[in-house]
Amino acid sequence: MQLPPADRTTSPFTGYTRAHWEAAADTLLTAVEPYATRDRALYHLPGDRTSWSGRLSDGLEGYARTLLLAAFRRDEKALERYADGLAAGVSGVWPRIGDRSQPLVEAASIALALRLTRDLLWDRLDDGVRQRAADWLGDALTAEPWPCNWELFPVTVGGFLAEIGHRPDASRTAIDRGLERIEQWYVGDGWYTDGDGRKFDYYNGWAMHLYPVLHAWLERDERLLE
Repeated sequence: MQLPPADRTTSPFTGYTRAHWEAAADTLLTAVEPYATRDRALYHLPGDRTSWSGRLSDGLEGYARTLLLAAFRRDEKALERYADGLAAGVSGVWPRIGDRSQPLVEAASIALALRLTRDLLWDRLDDGVRQRAADWLGDALTAEPWPCNWELFPVTVGGFLAEIGHRPDASRTAIDRGLERIEQWYVGDGWYTDGDGRKFDYYNGWAMHLYPVLHAWLERDERLLE
């Protein structure tokens, strides 16, 4: 990985600036490209173990997680590749989103990426692809999540679908349900448990803080940002 020289003036502790993180992101996106299937719908990353959800779901995870990086980076060239993968994925390649299934997790990453890059990706897709993608994501609105940070995945999908006018009532129901649920786990001073009981872990910062703030920012909801 080729990184810019360390900048100890701007960043005295690590020497890293935005340029360093951009270089790291670009390197990662380049590194995963050889592991994409020919239709780019799945990314089968190297390793000798398959997760409990199976190889197909793992390939979807490889697509969704790296798409999210490309979306935050707003990399138009990379997003073109992911647009091809999206078209293939929602045409029968990707597994359906079911109750407490891993595709529910990946649907949130895909929906967030599509929302962050709507002008660069979603708005450029064919109408048929958009309809199939919305239908695939729509199953996340009623899929039962695990009673933990997973409650935020239907929220994230619902935010995008509501924005594009797909099943707006069901989208709003999913959003309200998930946000209300996690508030029951707030214990004060910025801390959430990851479900009922004393289940404190890294999802407090990675999920409980991140997803609601992103949702509020994208909704432009000042109440939620307070």
